[in-house]
Amino acid sequence: MSTVSIIYHSGGGHTAKLAEAVAKGAASVAGVKVNTIAISGKDIVEGRYKNETALSQLDASDAIIFGSPTYMGGPSGQFKTFADATGGAWYGQKWKDKIASGFS
Repeated sequence: MSTVSIIYHSGGGHTAKLAEAVAKGAASVAGVKVNTIAISGKDIVEGRYKNETALSQLDASDAIIFGSPTYMGGPSGQFKTFADATGGAWYGQKWKDKIASGFS
């Protein structure tokens, strides 16, 4: 079984709707397990993303799909905080050879 994780931030609910549609599509493929992970304010402590459970799920995934609203031409601050926290995974090559995608 392959695992696809969708991690996203949604400010007004629109990105959450997109995440639900992506999850539904991925789950329709035989042999695919889907994790949907919402980035919330409680995950950000003193300006740093701190959700070890979510990061562990991403480490164990075969594919990661990233989602963020577009604010002022870039990702939301909450998504950027998450992305900054993944530097250790990048440095340690924990996500090497994973399939990646994104939506906004």
